[in-house]
Amino acid sequence: MKSTSQKSGYLRGDTVMKKASVLKKIKGGKTVKIDVEIDDGKIHDIVISGDFFVYPQEALEELENKLKGCSLNEAKSILKEYAEKITVLGFTLDDVAELLEKAFKA
Repeated sequence: MKSTSQKSGYLRGDTVMKKASVLKKIKGGKTVKIDVEIDDGKIHDIVISGDFFVYPQEALEELENKLKGCSLNEAKSILKEYAEKITVLGFTLDDVAELLEKAFKA
Protein backbone atom coordinates (compact mmCIF):
# COMPACT_ATOMS: atom_id res chain seq x y z
CA MET A 1 0.00 0.00 0.00
CA LYS A 2 1.43 3.29 -1.07
CA SER A 3 0.33 6.82 -0.28
CA THR A 4 1.37 10.14 -1.72
CA SER A 5 0.52 13.68 -0.78
CA GLN A 6 0.77 17.22 -2.07
CA LYS A 7 0.28 20.32 0.02
CA SER A 8 -0.06 24.04 -0.43
CA GLY A 9 -1.37 26.97 1.53
CA TYR A 10 -2.92 30.34 0.92
CA LEU A 11 -4.06 33.29 2.97
CA ARG A 12 -7.69 33.51 4.02
CA GLY A 13 -8.23 36.61 6.09
CA ASP A 14 -5.55 36.60 8.77
CA THR A 15 -4.94 32.85 8.68
CA VAL A 16 -3.29 30.47 6.26
CA MET A 17 -5.61 27.84 4.88
CA LYS A 18 -3.82 24.60 4.15
CA LYS A 19 -4.75 22.52 1.10
CA ALA A 20 -3.68 18.90 0.82
CA SER A 21 -4.27 16.14 -1.68
CA VAL A 22 -3.47 12.68 -0.32
CA LEU A 23 -3.73 9.42 -2.28
CA LYS A 24 -3.49 5.83 -1.12
CA LYS A 25 -3.21 2.77 -3.33
CA ILE A 26 -5.02 -0.11 -1.70
CA LYS A 27 -3.94 -3.72 -2.07
CA GLY A 28 -5.77 -5.14 -5.07
CA GLY A 29 -5.30 -2.04 -7.22
CA LYS A 30 -7.96 0.26 -5.77
CA THR A 31 -7.27 3.88 -4.83
CA VAL A 32 -8.75 6.41 -2.44
CA LYS A 33 -7.90 10.11 -2.49
CA ILE A 34 -8.88 13.05 -0.34
CA ASP A 35 -8.62 16.68 -1.31
CA VAL A 36 -8.97 18.73 1.85
CA GLU A 37 -8.74 22.35 2.93
CA ILE A 38 -7.87 22.87 6.59
CA ASP A 39 -8.43 26.22 8.29
CA ASP A 40 -7.45 26.82 11.92
CA GLY A 41 -7.28 23.08 12.66
CA LYS A 42 -10.71 22.34 11.18
CA ILE A 43 -11.79 20.80 7.88
CA HIS A 44 -13.09 23.64 5.70
CA ASP A 45 -13.78 21.50 2.62
CA ILE A 46 -13.20 17.85 1.70
CA VAL A 47 -13.71 15.62 -1.33
CA ILE A 48 -13.24 11.85 -1.12
CA SER A 49 -12.69 10.21 -4.50
CA GLY A 50 -11.10 7.18 -6.09
CA ASP A 51 -11.75 3.74 -7.48
CA PHE A 52 -14.43 2.42 -5.11
CA PHE A 53 -18.13 2.03 -4.44
CA VAL A 54 -20.20 3.35 -1.53
CA TYR A 55 -23.73 2.23 -0.63
CA PRO A 56 -26.01 4.02 -0.32
CA GLN A 57 -24.58 6.38 -2.95
CA GLU A 58 -25.69 9.57 -1.22
CA ALA A 59 -23.83 8.55 1.94
CA LEU A 60 -20.46 9.75 0.60
CA GLU A 61 -21.67 13.31 0.03
CA GLU A 62 -23.44 13.23 3.39
CA LEU A 63 -20.21 12.08 5.06
CA GLU A 64 -18.17 14.81 3.36
CA ASN A 65 -20.64 17.45 4.57
CA LYS A 66 -20.60 16.03 8.09
CA LEU A 67 -16.78 16.25 8.19
CA LYS A 68 -16.76 19.97 7.32
CA GLY A 69 -16.00 22.08 10.38
CA CYS A 70 -14.48 19.13 12.29
CA SER A 71 -11.09 18.76 13.94
CA LEU A 72 -9.07 15.62 13.21
CA ASN A 73 -10.34 13.86 16.35
CA GLU A 74 -13.95 14.81 15.61
CA ALA A 75 -13.53 13.56 12.03
CA LYS A 76 -12.18 10.22 13.25
CA SER A 77 -15.24 9.79 15.50
CA ILE A 78 -17.59 10.55 12.61
CA LEU A 79 -15.75 8.07 10.37
CA LYS A 80 -16.17 5.35 13.02
CA GLU A 81 -19.87 6.20 13.29
CA TYR A 82 -20.32 6.01 9.51
CA ALA A 83 -18.44 2.69 9.30
CA GLU A 84 -21.53 1.12 10.86
CA LYS A 85 -23.98 2.98 8.60
CA ILE A 86 -22.54 2.55 5.10
CA THR A 87 -20.94 -0.12 2.97
CA VAL A 88 -17.71 0.68 1.16
CA LEU A 89 -16.04 -1.55 -1.40
CA GLY A 90 -12.41 -0.92 -2.36
CA PHE A 91 -11.22 0.81 0.82
CA THR A 92 -12.17 1.32 4.46
CA LEU A 93 -13.06 4.44 6.40
CA ASP A 94 -9.91 3.73 8.43
CA ASP A 95 -8.02 4.47 5.18
CA VAL A 96 -9.75 7.87 5.05
CA ALA A 97 -8.80 8.52 8.69
CA GLU A 98 -5.18 7.68 7.85
CA LEU A 99 -5.22 10.07 4.89
CA LEU A 100 -6.75 12.82 7.02
CA GLU A 101 -3.97 12.39 9.59
CA LYS A 102 -1.40 12.84 6.84
CA ALA A 103 -3.19 15.91 5.52
CA PHE A 104 -3.35 17.52 8.96
CA LYS A 105 0.36 16.83 9.52
CA ALA A 106 1.40 18.03 6.04
